[in-house]
Amino acid sequence: MKQLIVPILLIITVFSCKNVENSCGQAYIGGEIINPNNDYLTIYNESSTGDTIYLDENNRFYHHFESLNPGLYTIVHGDEAQFAIVEPNDSLMIRLNTIDFDESFVYSGRGSKKNNYLINLYLDLDEEDRVVSKLSRSEDIEQDELLAKLDSMKLEKYNSLNSFIERYPTSDLFKKVGKLSIDFSNYTRKELYPLRHYGMNSPISLDSLPKNYYDFRKKINYNDNELTEFYPYYNFLFPHFNNLASEKYFKETGKLTLDRTNVDYNLNKLELINDLVHSEEIKNILLKYSTRNFLSNAKSFNDSELVYNSFIEKNTNEENEQYITSLYSTIKRLKEGNILPEVEILNYKNEVTTLNEITSKPSVLYFWSNKYKEHFKNSHYKVKNLQEAYPNIDFISININSNTYKVWKRILKQHQFDYKQEYRFKNPQAARKLLAIQYVNKVFVIDANSTIIASNANIFDYSINKLLDKIK
Repeated sequence: MKQLIVPILLIITVFSCKNVENSCGQAYIGGEIINPNNDYLTIYNESSTGDTIYLDENNRFYHHFESLNPGLYTIVHGDEAQFAIVEPNDSLMIRLNTIDFDESFVYSGRGSKKNNYLINLYLDLDEEDRVVSKLSRSEDIEQDELLAKLDSMKLEKYNSLNSFIERYPTSDLFKKVGKLSIDFSNYTRKELYPLRHYGMNSPISLDSLPKNYYDFRKKINYNDNELTEFYPYYNFLFPHFNNLASEKYFKETGKLTLDRTNVDYNLNKLELINDLVHSEEIKNILLKYSTRNFLSNAKSFNDSELVYNSFIEKNTNEENEQYITSLYSTIKRLKEGNILPEVEILNYKNEVTTLNEITSKPSVLYFWSNKYKEHFKNSHYKVKNLQEAYPNIDFISININSNTYKVWKRILKQHQFDYKQEYRFKNPQAARKLLAIQYVNKVFVIDANSTIIASNANIFDYSINKLLDKIK
């Protein structure tokens, strides 16, 4: 359970009500976090600003809510997040280990059965997604066979959900969330299949797909405010609008290829979101993250200005406007030729230094998060090869998490990475904002004078060698 919105546990508990309807809405949250990334959790839903709950000296927490709005809630710990159903008379407690976040969830108490079921459902769907992704790219399986497999997977999950509902009393909300988790997983796989099989950057011929392939789109409700905290919903909506925008782009331009940083394609996407989504809350979320994605990857500041202005015209959320405006301003300060900002970092001895102090010769700054384990390992292995090819360039690894010194060193030791070129931000939140780090694959290439050569490179892209040749 990873993504836009992304994996952790929701641990909310509702005190047993004394009235017949069990609708008093009192709630408790409690549990224990093993190997915590920091000393608190945050919990919120679409109608609340959020509560901060601190761990005690034993890494346990307990909190009483005087009032609860039944529905989907999100809890954030470190860089992990998850939602769960919380309803009156629930009494949930949890124990989890951040090293193996998803698989370590253990619920107990009233309401644990439904949430444990959802956790297992999401883990199963996540594992299936990896299998489907691989099969979608394979030439060894026929299209009809693969699509039949998708329908079979969906039916199997439906049968399991119905069996659970027959065995245990469940609410309409649980039934809806369970069903839509399965539906949106299936819809997402169908949106992604043509891109994976035929290519992401060329038009998809409808003749290559079964008749009525996209009929599932007719079932989509773009305005279900109950799903505001439901990440499978957005896992579908983002690739869905990507596809709609690319279809419009190919139709209007007649071109046969598409660069996903193309400004017209991205303006199409914002227009489609604005036209099709009438829920202000859902629309603003889609506009925010679509704009953030473009600004974080744009190759032209003129294009960035066009997309930024389009966002400002359509967005109605003041907080989102401040966020995107701040990001836009930061990206302008990080363009080629400017000096890298002063950012405080901590070395393997836990000593404070700055990025400028450690970049006295041409350098590559790359980032990692323990949330993205595969990227963490692969980026370090890739850099090892680059170091051999470019021995006169420093490759500096920086952890962007809000991890403690102990947690950070433990992760590096587990993977046997040398501490000498490993750092972490002293103030991760401020540093990520100052360097416009929205995604871990962002890479800075700078010269010996801390002048920015590139602020949005990618060590896995073939063009990285051309950049390094310029400064070696």
